[in-house]
Order: sequence, then C-alpha cells, then structure tokens
Amino acid sequence: MARIRHLAIVSENRERLVKFYTEAFGLKVIDGVGPAIYLSDGYINLAIIEKRPHYKEGLYHFGMELDSVDALRPVAKELGAKTEVQKRPPNREAEYRIADPDGNWIDLSEHGWPV
Repeated sequence: MARIRHLAIVSENRERLVKFYTEAFGLKVIDGVGPAIYLSDGYINLAIIEKRPHYKEGLYHFGMELDSVDALRPVAKELGAKTEVQKRPPNREAEYRIADPDGNWIDLSEHGWPV
C-alpha cells in the first residue's frame, strides 16, 4: 500500500513559514536533498519551497512512498493520469513524478523521505 509521506508548500517568505511550523507545531528542520527547507514531525516530511515566477503560492505537490513505481505505470495510464511516470533529477528526494488526471503533481519514491 502507498503512503503519503511528503507535502510541499510554495511561499513568498520561506523563513516565516518555517518559523510558523517549527514553533506552532513543533516540526523539526531536517536535512534533505534539493532547494527546499525540509521539516518533519517524524513521519510526514514538509518541504517549504521559495516562490519562483512559474510557481503558484500554496500547496505545490505531495509525495507518495510506494513499493514499486514500475507496478504503478500501467495502472496510472489506465486510470487517466495526465502524464506518464517521469524520472526526477538526482538532486531531489523523490526518484519519479506523475500528474493525476486533474494535473496535480505527485512525487513518487521507493526509498522514502527523511524523517
């Protein structure tokens, strides 16, 4: 069974959002790969991404940890995924990405995210 393990939020003020989540909810800053500031509650990883011109503020994508990306490929295609499974750059936590039928991005990882 797949598990939600990662959410990403785009913000104009990353530091303000990091302060909010660490102080209001007790999330911890953790090491991660890529340009985001990563937080964790010990199970879910929250990436705070700095706003860029082509990014909309708010929830940007979420990540699913799953046993087999290869097993997902035919199922996702059959169910109308907007994109095929795409390989991610090596400087990212997730190895792959896909868009659901509405175009929402989902990061896919077999090894998971740091917690």
